[in-house]
Formats: sequence, C-alpha cells, structure tokens
Amino acid sequence: MKTGFLARRWWPRPTFVAGVLAAMLASCGGGEPTQPSGTTLVFRIRGEPPSQEFRYVTSSPALIAQAREQLALPVERRSLFASGAIAAGNGGHNQPWSWHFTDLALVELAIELCDGRPGLIEPDLDYWLNTVKKFCPWGSYVHAVLP
Repeated sequence: MKTGFLARRWWPRPTFVAGVLAAMLASCGGGEPTQPSGTTLVFRIRGEPPSQEFRYVTSSPALIAQAREQLALPVERRSLFASGAIAAGNGGHNQPWSWHFTDLALVELAIELCDGRPGLIEPDLDYWLNTVKKFCPWGSYVHAVLP
C-alpha cells in the first residue's frame, strides 16, 4: 500500500465534492426556481373571487405604461384585458396556476375561443396549451402593478 502524497490525495475530500456539486447545480439552474426580473402585472376577473387572479412579468416600458394608465382609471372603466400565448408551468410568478403567459398584450377585442378564467384552464390544460394556445379572459383587468 502506498503511503506517499498520491495515496493520501487520491480521493477528494467530501467537502470538496459537495462544493463542486453545489457549483454545478447553481450553474445549470438547479434548485428552486427564481422569480423573473421585471415588473409584475396583476390581473383579476370581473365577477370572480380574488382566487382567480393571475400574473405576468414584463420589462416592456410600453406595456407597463399602458397597465399604469389602466390602473389610474376606476375599475369599471378599465376596458383593456389580457391576451397572449400561454405555456406550461407557472413561470416562477403565476402561482398557483400550472401555466403562464409567454407574451401578453392589453387588448379591447379577442375571439371567444380564448375567453375564460384561470380556473377553467387547470382541469383542461392540455387542450388550452395545445389547441387554443392562448388565453384572453374578456373579464380581466389590471388590478395592480408591482415593482
């Protein structure tokens, strides 16, 4: 059996291995999902409880300004609603839903096919993601703009 330097250093120490693994996980996105950076737009649905709230994170100055303009109006006069493509997963910001917007616009009109409320998407997620592919709840309005 060797007793020299190589024999003592052949296996890395456990603390070294743990450090390397932690660095690898951090560099490849392992661990807890992080909240996307940007401004969070919070939407509610007219006539529905706050549990139907959904969120979208953006860094678009134009969209943020448009949302703030809507927010300055009384709720009953906020005429623009959310419309955009959706994808699986909450995106790190749209809890408790298992979907999120990949893009969003504030619009006045949209086809009826994509109208609904967040609670309708959950039980039929595959249909919404793969057939409808977008969500445009006509009753939605900007409820808050969070930094």
